[in-house]
Amino acid sequence: MSDDIILSIQTTDSRMGAEAGGRHDPFYVNLVISDPEVILAASEYAEGRPRTDFLLTALKIGVLSLRAARGVVDGEMVRKEGEHLMEQLGERLNGWRKVFEERVAGSLSHYFDPKQGTFVERVERLVHADGDLANVMKLQVQSAEQNLAKVFEQFIGENSQLLKVLDPSGENQLVQTMQRTLDGVIQSQNAAILQQFSLDNKGGALTRFLGELEAKHGNLNTALSKNMADVVSEFSLDRPDSALSRLVQRVETAQRSLTSELSLDNESSALSRLQKMLEDNHKEQVAMANRLSESLNVAIGQLQARREEAARSTRHGLEFEVSVGDQLRAICEAAGDVVRDCGTSTGLIPNKKVGDFVVTIGPEKAAANAKIVIEAKESASYDLAATLEEADVARRNRGAGVCVFVHSDKTAQAGIPVFSRYGHDIVVRWHADDPGTDVWLKAALMVATAMSVRAATHDKQDAASFQVVDNAIARMRKQIEGFEVIRTSANTSSNAAGKILERARIMEESLLSQVEALCSEVAKLKARQDQES
Repeated sequence: MSDDIILSIQTTDSRMGAEAGGRHDPFYVNLVISDPEVILAASEYAEGRPRTDFLLTALKIGVLSLRAARGVVDGEMVRKEGEHLMEQLGERLNGWRKVFEERVAGSLSHYFDPKQGTFVERVERLVHADGDLANVMKLQVQSAEQNLAKVFEQFIGENSQLLKVLDPSGENQLVQTMQRTLDGVIQSQNAAILQQFSLDNKGGALTRFLGELEAKHGNLNTALSKNMADVVSEFSLDRPDSALSRLVQRVETAQRSLTSELSLDNESSALSRLQKMLEDNHKEQVAMANRLSESLNVAIGQLQARREEAARSTRHGLEFEVSVGDQLRAICEAAGDVVRDCGTSTGLIPNKKVGDFVVTIGPEKAAANAKIVIEAKESASYDLAATLEEADVARRNRGAGVCVFVHSDKTAQAGIPVFSRYGHDIVVRWHADDPGTDVWLKAALMVATAMSVRAATHDKQDAASFQVVDNAIARMRKQIEGFEVIRTSANTSSNAAGKILERARIMEESLLSQVEALCSEVAKLKARQDQES
């Protein structure tokens, strides 16, 4: 094939396109290109579509150039091509900007990253304690120190010329010369100072000072004598205007004022006002005391009336039962027993309410689940026989093996013992307001617990055990009566303390021995009951 290029180009009629404003069917043009430059430029593109596009573009550019040369360039086409060119330029610029930003960011990250940046690493190496900067400064300082040390050693060292000059033991007499010079200067100054304070020197400072003092104040002795006379006159009572006279007048005035303030004759004095205030306060206190006394008298009268009313009615008996119940609950709770109030309910006997409390012995004791009936009475109509009869009724009514009959110490007859056992019944006197009688109630419950075993198991050996219990109760009664001796001794002479201590020691030892005896007998009864069961 020759160097010419045959080209088929599809194109449109530009006039028809401009008139219709749309696309038209292409027309075909067969060209034979023989221009060497065009052939060379077209040969740079591969044969086929790329070369055809290139030649179409070149033809279009040529057409536009020819039209521009003829002055008929299409403005719209230029605008479109310009916009297309600007878009391509913008895309290229954006691409270049992104690449530039990525490269700059990579470079900045490479150098200034806080963790991996070479600049930070380099700065760290520089400013570190053992870094390059520290090493350089250390080398410079060490070099300077060495140089300074050499300079100091040269000028003020042991072998320097300065020390040789200042050495008084050497041949150089500089120090000695300076010392002699200073001594001469000091001596001359001392002489000059002494000369100024000498009265022989008429032009000295002391002479001039005395002259000026005499010129201003005259003769010193005369002035002192005159001033002393003035001072003495100020302390004289003969002159009414002297300082001492004025002081005495003020003291007398203050004394008269103080005397008037402390006088009861003057109603406006401080002492009179104080006395009046104290009298008013005393009157108020007396009035308050009278009102309080009247209130107390009324309250005491009301209380006495209530007590008399309770004594005449059955109310005092109920109050005594409540007190006995409270004391029983306190004792039995500590011992592990159970207290039940049953004074208002009937028992085994029809229509009988005898037996105010029933104590059920705890399961940990020998007489477990055994019952003790408690009857409380605050009545003067019960003698010992009536007491035992009602105690028997109470045992049968409540199904108990032992009865503790508690008499009020305020209403009990003289024949009622303080503490005594009669078969299965225990009679005891107790005062609700006297804590000293609580020991009787505790002892009665202890004895009742020891006695609370079934009657069928009592044999001669048990009878002997109950005899020991009776003896222990009798001795306990005798020792507890010693509380009367303690109360009497505590209210008598100064020897009461010794008597109280001695009596308390004897009672303590005796009560402890009796309690041990009771515990021993209770243990025997428990062992016998276990053997029989």
